[in-house]
Order: sequence, then C-alpha cells, then structure tokens
Amino acid sequence: MNQLVLFGTGKISDVLTDYFERDSEYEIVAYTGEAAHVTGKEHRGRPLIAFEEIERQFSPASHAMHIAVGYHQMNRVRERLLNAARAKGYKLPSFISTRSWPGPSLACGDNCFVADGASVEPQARVGENVALWSNVLVGHHAEIADHAWLAGGASIGGSSKIGARCFLGMNATVGHEVTVGEDCLLGARSLVTKPLAPGSVVIDRDSEVIRLNSEQFLRLTKMK
Repeated sequence: MNQLVLFGTGKISDVLTDYFERDSEYEIVAYTGEAAHVTGKEHRGRPLIAFEEIERQFSPASHAMHIAVGYHQMNRVRERLLNAARAKGYKLPSFISTRSWPGPSLACGDNCFVADGASVEPQARVGENVALWSNVLVGHHAEIADHAWLAGGASIGGSSKIGARCFLGMNATVGHEVTVGEDCLLGARSLVTKPLAPGSVVIDRDSEVIRLNSEQFLRLTKMK
C-alpha cells in the first residue's frame, strides 16, 4: 500500500481516517499539524509530528500527504496548508469514494474529498482541494473552483459555476446556469437562482418553532 501522512487531528481528520482506511490504497502511517497545535507524540496510535519537521521522518520521496482540516477562514487555511505541503514536495492525493459517482474515475485536482453518495454528472469540472460531502450533486457542465466546500446534500444545477473558496451549507441549492462568485457563503437550505457577487452571504431562516410543546402538538394533531 502507498504510505500517507494525514494533516490534522480534529473531526475532519477523524472522518478522513475512516474513509482512507476502509476504501483506499493508502496506509496512514503518521499524523501532522502545525507545531503550535501539536500536543503529544501520538494520535490514534500513530506518530504525531510537527509539520515544520515532518519531512525529516516521513520523506516526501516516499510518502504522500492529505490535508484533512475544516473550512476555517472561508477555506483559506486549507488553501495555505495545501500550498505549504506542496512546497515541501509532497504529493497530495484525493480521496474519491467508490460509492460516489462516477467514483475513482472522476477527474479532479489534488487533495479533493468526495464522500459516499456524491454525484458528479458528465462534463462537470472539479478543481483542487474541493470537498464534496455525502449526497452532493454537481450537475452536468458545472464547475467547482479550487478550495470550495460543499456540505452534505448541496445541489449545483447544470452549467453553474461555484467560485474559489466558497462554502455551501447542508442542502444549499444553486440553480441552472448560475455563477456564484468566489468567497461566497451559502447557508443550509439556501436557494440561489441568480448570480452572486464575490463575498456574498445567503442565509435561510430557521423553520418556525410553534408555541405548543411536543406532547400538546401530538395531542391536538392526533389522527382520528
């Protein structure tokens, strides 16, 4: 198996650990993180080494690296770390679930994460360092630019364009032939059918909480 160093020790790293272990040709041999965030010498039973010195023990000549961190600072942290790992000479493989469509044959850039159930239709393009979580739909001829993060259930219409570093929350929907500028934030369940300028924020309100508690509601709405 190919040997992999995973960057990150948080929740995203936990998820990627599971995916790589059960559905890839890679063996995770170590974890890394920036020195200011490294506490201890092990993580999940494997060596934990500061990124500043990782190449001394796990050479880029014989190890790959995957950046497994969240969407902090509108994905700029992920972008910076990817560039830093690349500067050290590491290859940055993508993880593409065999339970996604079209699966490992998907053409995408380095360090992408494509989870179970994600679907990328024909002629769509996916950049590098893109996260497509479970049940994301990328429509035909759509484009997802570098460092974007699409949470579970997000849907992109055909021929639409999602700009660099955008974040789309759970079940966000972008219509057909819509351009979303870079650095946009679309909240959960939001709907966008018109172009968005870079840096735009679209948030849908929470569903109404009614005054009845659950027992009162069930009593009043009980089917007869």
